[in-house]
Amino acid sequence: MTVNEAGPWKKPGPGVMVLRLVDWIMSEEDPWKRPGAGVIVLRLVDLVVRYVLVFALTWVLVEAALPPEAEVPETGLDFFPFIGIPSIVISCVYGLASKAWDSMAFRAPLAVLLLLPTWFLLFGNFVEMLLIPVVGQLLFALCVMRAPMLGPSVLRRWARAVLARWQ
Repeated sequence: MTVNEAGPWKKPGPGVMVLRLVDWIMSEEDPWKRPGAGVIVLRLVDLVVRYVLVFALTWVLVEAALPPEAEVPETGLDFFPFIGIPSIVISCVYGLASKAWDSMAFRAPLAVLLLLPTWFLLFGNFVEMLLIPVVGQLLFALCVMRAPMLGPSVLRRWARAVLARWQ
């Protein structure tokens, strides 16, 4: 029995909203109109993997750019709980909540939001400790993250348009 059928499901209340959400996620309609739980989980895993790769590359560059006399006991792994985890949470929540389907309308606000976890780097002794992580955050938001997160990729949209012309 689904939520839309007659019965006790039509009574308003928080339980009905949860059941409607589950019914909506489990529906077998076009997955790009209504992404299912599997699509959402895969996109979130994709986001985390992409972010971790950019974060690791960023901190490798920070270590390489620091002057030889700089003795910084912290590594990129030490900064991950303060920069990486909040950035992943911000990206996930923004990606799921955003209604923007245009690439830059999606990416520009995310870029600004991802600068928030890097605020404490302002108190560092070296410019490299601030500039390279900020550029890494901007690189992720403006270039690497899938935009829009739950919509079809640009390549898939182009392929569908080309195939539609051939038919």
